[in-house]
Amino acid sequence: MAFNSDAKWIWPNASPSPNEYAYFTQKFNVADLDGIKLLIAAESDYVAHVNGKMVDFGQFAGFPDRKYYDTLDISKFCSVGENTLELSVRYEGINTACRINSGAGVIFAIKQNDTILAHSCNKTLGALHSSYVQHTNRMITGQLGLSSAMKYSEPMELLPAIEVKMTDNILPCPIKKCEHQPVESGKRLEGTKIFDFGREITGFLRVAFKCHNETTVTVAYGEHIADGCVRRKIHNRDFSLDFVCKEGENYFEQYFIRLGMRYAEVICDDDVEILAVELLPTLYPLTEKESSLTGIDKKIYDVSVRTLRLSMNRHYEDCPWREQALYVLDSKNQMLCGYYAFEETEFQRAILEFISHSQREDGLLELTAPAVDTPAIPFFSVMYPVTVWEYVKHTGDVSLVSEVVDTMLDILNRLISTQSSNGLIPNLPKPYWNFYEWSYGSDGYSNSDQTRYDLILNCAIIISAQKLGELCKMIGRDFYIDTHRIKKAISENFFDAKTGLFFSDNLHHDIYTQLGNAFALLIGLGDERTVMGIKENSSLVPATLSTSGFVYDALLAYSINEAQYVLCDIRTKYKYMLDNGATSFWETIDGEAAFDGAGSLCHGWSALPVYYYNILKDHV
Repeated sequence: MAFNSDAKWIWPNASPSPNEYAYFTQKFNVADLDGIKLLIAAESDYVAHVNGKMVDFGQFAGFPDRKYYDTLDISKFCSVGENTLELSVRYEGINTACRINSGAGVIFAIKQNDTILAHSCNKTLGALHSSYVQHTNRMITGQLGLSSAMKYSEPMELLPAIEVKMTDNILPCPIKKCEHQPVESGKRLEGTKIFDFGREITGFLRVAFKCHNETTVTVAYGEHIADGCVRRKIHNRDFSLDFVCKEGENYFEQYFIRLGMRYAEVICDDDVEILAVELLPTLYPLTEKESSLTGIDKKIYDVSVRTLRLSMNRHYEDCPWREQALYVLDSKNQMLCGYYAFEETEFQRAILEFISHSQREDGLLELTAPAVDTPAIPFFSVMYPVTVWEYVKHTGDVSLVSEVVDTMLDILNRLISTQSSNGLIPNLPKPYWNFYEWSYGSDGYSNSDQTRYDLILNCAIIISAQKLGELCKMIGRDFYIDTHRIKKAISENFFDAKTGLFFSDNLHHDIYTQLGNAFALLIGLGDERTVMGIKENSSLVPATLSTSGFVYDALLAYSINEAQYVLCDIRTKYKYMLDNGATSFWETIDGEAAFDGAGSLCHGWSALPVYYYNILKDHV
């Protein structure tokens, strides 16, 4: 552990409640201003100030037995003599798709070279934070968790902190901190209290209001104004933040809730003067590679890259607006595109290693990481070895394999252990979620109690087993699955000899999907009729943006002559989004209307054009 043995996890009280905010302050002295570092880890999140100036914020979420600390250079914030560290710490206190509740606490040490200048302990002064409304229970979304409300500051009675029990296994944060971009101001739309930031943006809200009396101002945020206003409430979701204002001028900086948005709408009394609605954008530091594309291809490529960047924060995110969660399949697309869009590959490695720690007792991965008790998706777990293989292929870094091989073996061995006498692997029972994509027959919402075998899962297991076999060979580990038996069973149980197509599952011989037939091609099954069906048969359920890469890969593996079909399909779908105002690419082609009005307009999995424009550059 990088902290000295005297540093302790602390909190103001012994019985914290969800959505609790703490304030801590610590004096320290320096004789010179060289190499002063703050080492800090918090549960759930922190904002650090030194001598009244904000240093940084944003905790990399860990696991109950595995936490991560940031190392912040605070030299430029210090003065010779006495200095003051101030910490604002939020304890969310619930399990979400982004975080596991493992108690409230913060631990820190201030170091200069090898000397400890100060550290957290029961002499550190703290209190419940007066600048935040304590214990509010309004949810943004089930995935994102609780909203956060700020208020005007009042004096606090500072008392010695209480030492709390939490793991001593605190590791260096495996990724860089996001970089703060220049603050952007929203443009107020005439006759409204709506502020337009001009394009999809991610960051942290800064607002200022002048009030004639104490009042609460709410700021709703969203990606569109299709309703003539920001769509704040969607079923049980509430995309808004509260600010409790005193009489006079009020200024707030909300660093605990990262927003994905284009529009902000201020909900307040008419006599409230809106002085500022700003966002501090943050982006993960990356070097973008040059692209020689032109015209519509260049526009699609550039917006795809921006979509990638907006969906990278403390880890890959499916979408910055609604969930901010790390899914295996979403991040597979993002990683693959990242090898071509950016110079760096450290982020991919760190996240692949991180995901391996989200393994459940049954061998599969949780739905998201870090999370617990989720409805795991077998297909997503199966794609994990494929994603590791793609990392090794693009970087040549075999060292990761040894770190995650046991997780990969457990995944496939768990599924193979359920293999039926017919050679196929059945769907796992509820609460497992047998999801592949958001389309008819593939969304995992089957009500049948009969044993179901899915074409996609069985094909995916073959592909994953082949990739894992190659990875194991690289490090001298043994692994074997009789994929020929599964392949034979797929052909016998799913192939329709009359049409040359494959059924989606054993219970629905009337459902053919573009994605399922693409997977059949990828394992070497099918014929010219299968290819033509994927391309031209309108009765096939079309693949969505998230899984279109499997369709493209299948066609290109069958014949490179399919490159023009792939490029044409990309141009058609992505130009449609651009023509309809997209500044980042959507979750599905239905845009904001998807999921009963909850469709995301920035989704990392939809950045796939980056990959295909690169591998097909000779055909563009």
